[in-house]
Amino acid sequence: MNPTATAADPAAALARRRYRLGARMFTAAVRWLRWWLLAALVLAVLGGPLIHLIWGADAGAWTGTISVLQWFTAITGGVFLHSSLTGLISRGVTRREITVAFLVFGALASAALAALAVTGFAVEHFMLGLVAAPDDTWGQVLAKGARYLLIGPAYFFAGALVTAAAARIGKEGAFVVVLFLLFPSMLIAGTLSLEFFGYTVDAFSWRAAAWIGSGLAFIAAMVTALVLVLRSVPVPKRGG
Repeated sequence: MNPTATAADPAAALARRRYRLGARMFTAAVRWLRWWLLAALVLAVLGGPLIHLIWGADAGAWTGTISVLQWFTAITGGVFLHSSLTGLISRGVTRREITVAFLVFGALASAALAALAVTGFAVEHFMLGLVAAPDDTWGQVLAKGARYLLIGPAYFFAGALVTAAAARIGKEGAFVVVLFLLFPSMLIAGTLSLEFFGYTVDAFSWRAAAWIGSGLAFIAAMVTALVLVLRSVPVPKRGG
């Protein structure tokens, strides 16, 4: 056995701790939301045929369903940060590690939401095709799901930023102000505008490019702000 490699293992394990922590947060979030996710997939499978059979409309329920789930992404980012931040710091996890862990968590959650969106739109399109004639092409269906590669991280990091800002301010009254003023303003001005302005799934255009560019800029702003706030979160006094 190489003693040098053995000595280096604890340091390497410590360096990887931040990534494992982010991955564990993601798997815990999936377990936490598992029944909601299962219900959403059921709606993706059965929503279109049921709507067609009951009301005669060639439409599904997935657009509304995924719109609700994207808010769950914001809530999840905020809830997990709120529930774990103080405990992690008090157990010796550095703020730098927590920051990296939440970036990993956010990346995994955003990718999962996008994959879920694409899957739901595809399943719904297939099921509608069995009973009706869907208006969208397969390309449009995939494009609608791919939008969540931007929408997912925008929601997650906005939710996490609100909680981080509240922890940084450190007062209960300030948390209420941040929660009810900052959070809605960020989501309405930022994430909701990503969904409703300038986006088209028909073809790539300057409007689609502007939508993508503004989405990336918004996400970058949220991530940068989250990193800066988490790096300056006060460390709780031991025994206090």
